[in-house]
This record gives sequence, structure tokens and C-alpha cells, in this order.
Amino acid sequence: MIPVVIFWTKYTATLNGRVLKLVPCESCSTEYVYFLDREGTGVGTSVYGLNAEGAQDNAASAAEESLREYLENDFDPVPCPVCGHYQRHMFPKLYAPPVWLPVVRLAAVVGGSVAAVAALYETLTYLQRLGGDTLRRMTAAWAVVAAFVLLVVGLGAVEQSRSRRFDPNAGDRQARMAEGRRRAFTRAEFEAAQLRERENRGRI
Repeated sequence: MIPVVIFWTKYTATLNGRVLKLVPCESCSTEYVYFLDREGTGVGTSVYGLNAEGAQDNAASAAEESLREYLENDFDPVPCPVCGHYQRHMFPKLYAPPVWLPVVRLAAVVGGSVAAVAALYETLTYLQRLGGDTLRRMTAAWAVVAAFVLLVVGLGAVEQSRSRRFDPNAGDRQARMAEGRRRAFTRAEFEAAQLRERENRGRI
């Protein structure tokens, strides 16, 4: 058998973009705007270097598409510059689960997987021997699996409960207002600034 050597060249394209996001505040009804900056990447592959130009075009198109997707659908958690209120749809990006939770969940999943393998082994042993001792071991093994499953489910319920109770607007309002003024402008302020800029350009 003759080995076939396959080589290829991977092309990566990166595009950066910015878009203005308009947000109506749920608390004070102020409309405010902020700039959303995102980066889109794309990859194209040319096998044996036969279609390098096409691969580069594919990478550029993919980068443009991913950037467009980000700019249209993504957002930053920016509070209202007037009242400091974070909007409800921003909460998930502000919530951070406690450090211990993912660690315990991972340990429970690993432990449950090991216990499931042991339970399957004990089940096969029981089916082959049909003895009282093997029945007890199989029952105990599946009880351990059930305990791990309940632990994972319980951790999920704790996480959901914590995330539902999370309210970033419960903190220091002045700090939130300062963050809002740092990142955003009211729509009226932005439009007034745009008008002044156009008038200044007209005088030149």
C-alpha cells in the first residue's frame, strides 16, 4: 500500500467592526446608545495549494459573516447613564456562578460516570451468577449512581435558583450610573453631538 501524503494550507481572516446599539431603559424610559465592538474570524483551506485565492476569499467571507452576526445579535451589559439600570436581557452576561459550583458539578459527573461503569459490571455479574450477594452489590452500585444523578440535578436547581434571584441593580446605584456614563450616551446627547459635528464640518 502506497502512502498518500496530503498537505494543505489554512488561511485565517480577521475583521473588526463597530455598531451603535440603541437601548430603551426599562426603568426610566430613557433611550441610550453605546458602541459595540466585535471581531469576526474565518478560515479557508487550500489542499495542495490548488485554490489559494479561493481559500482566502472563503476565509474573508466567513469572517465577514461572523462579524455581521456578532454586530446584529450580540450586546454588552451597559447600564443606563441616567438611572444606572441594567436591562433584563443583560443579566445573563453579568451573572457569574460561584467558583465552587462548576468544580463540584464536574466531580459529580466524573464520579457518576465511574459509578455507572461499576454498576453495569455488577449488573452483568449478577445476571451471570444470580446470587444474593451479587444482587446486594448491584443494588448498592445503582444506588450510588442514583445519588450522583440527584446531586447533579440538585446542583442544576441551585444554579437556576441563584441565577433567577440575581439582580445587578441591587448594588451601588451611583457606581452603575458612573459606568453607564463611561460607556454610553443618551440618545438626545448623541444626536446633539452628531448635529454639532455636522455643523462644524460645514464651517470648514
